[in-house]
Amino acid sequence: MLICENLSFSIDGHKLFSNIDFKIKKEKDLLITGPSGIGKTTLLSVLCGLQIPTEGSIRYNDISLYSLSENKIDEFRGKHLGIVFQSFNLINAFTIKQNLQIANTAEGSQDTDHLYDLLERVGLADKSHIKVSNLSIGEKQRVAVARAFIGQPKWIFCDEPTSSLDDKNTDIITNLIKEESLRHKASLILITHDKRVQSILNFNEILRLGEVL
Repeated sequence: MLICENLSFSIDGHKLFSNIDFKIKKEKDLLITGPSGIGKTTLLSVLCGLQIPTEGSIRYNDISLYSLSENKIDEFRGKHLGIVFQSFNLINAFTIKQNLQIANTAEGSQDTDHLYDLLERVGLADKSHIKVSNLSIGEKQRVAVARAFIGQPKWIFCDEPTSSLDDKNTDIITNLIKEESLRHKASLILITHDKRVQSILNFNEILRLGEVL
């Protein structure tokens, strides 16, 4: 279970969000919505241990995330969380295979069968030798999704995963995220304004930033 209690975040004295409380049980999903600039991406970063909250606590089962050292937070994130960044965060000069190999090694695994299985499922096995810089936006997004699942995580975080995609690729990416989450019995926490995504995924909980909580 992911438990978020009294979470607040301020930057330069400006409070971005405050008093956020929610619980997400195993294999349940959360949609985060709200206007631009309200702090959705920052909240996701805080939940993933990438930015420290001003107040509040985050617990994954019996682990209090911010009671861990920075190295232990990094280790926990690598072992248990998968993240699909809005900007992909791929290494453009590397091939698809190399990008996944780096993630695979970072997870402490040398399981190349799992890596190729993921590439098969995202439809990129025949392009594993191609550099990321030569891929379409839709293909880059599929690589980003595959990388997020490389460590077989139990919590998946996605930041506007379809913001630059046409209808066809939106369906592909959204269904891919849904299928992989179900395959790994993972909880999904997703930021989106995209009504196409919301029509495909049935979220158990919705958190609307900017509303009275």
